[in-house]
Amino acid sequence: MKLRLEKYLVECGVASRRKIKKAIAEGRATVNGLVEVNDATEVEWGVDVITFDGIVPQKKEMKYYILYKVAGYITAMEDMHNRAIVAELLPDFVDKKSVSPVGRLDKDTEGLLLFTSDGDLSYTMTHPDKKMEKTYYVELDREISEEAISALESGVKFDTDYVSLPSKVEYLTPKSIHLTITEGKYRQVKKMLKAVKNKVTYLKRVQFGNLTLDGMKPGEIREISRDDIHI
Repeated sequence: MKLRLEKYLVECGVASRRKIKKAIAEGRATVNGLVEVNDATEVEWGVDVITFDGIVPQKKEMKYYILYKVAGYITAMEDMHNRAIVAELLPDFVDKKSVSPVGRLDKDTEGLLLFTSDGDLSYTMTHPDKKMEKTYYVELDREISEEAISALESGVKFDTDYVSLPSKVEYLTPKSIHLTITEGKYRQVKKMLKAVKNKVTYLKRVQFGNLTLDGMKPGEIREISRDDIHI
């Protein structure tokens, strides 16, 4: 199967997409012995011989894990302030130096957190233009009104005057909902509920794209394949 030279090198893990584009333009990659400066040139695994900075890179084995994050950990792989980090929740069989979380969850938020060594996938899933759906189970301080639900579905204004994109709301009980959003602003769900004069008392992400926590317990991790992620 043919793919762009840029994507080929991304899958080899030689650098970030942005750095690879720049390096190709600078003439640091060759295809079958010839310098190639077009990152869109199509190449094929096992057929074309590619070099990057004089080295023949090998395809990186991509890993994908779903973690059922528990509260009390910030979404980071290291922290200079010695705060509890999600890297501590990963078991020994996970190579912590090769994977990173896709997006983030607040310290007090639980739920689905995806980890991968696939930088291209991570970039795609978190890019604003992709509008990946993220669904949260939300418990509230006060009963939610029909007017508040309608406002959330239409888009609400934050203190900063930013207006959120339309969302989906599934009413569960007077004080709990499922909220589906396509953005990833800092403390987005909490700000949205604050905008309708309510307060989040418990928050858990239950779905990211097509991925769910079905059958998982808090703190558990599950390895999946790229084919399990529909994007």
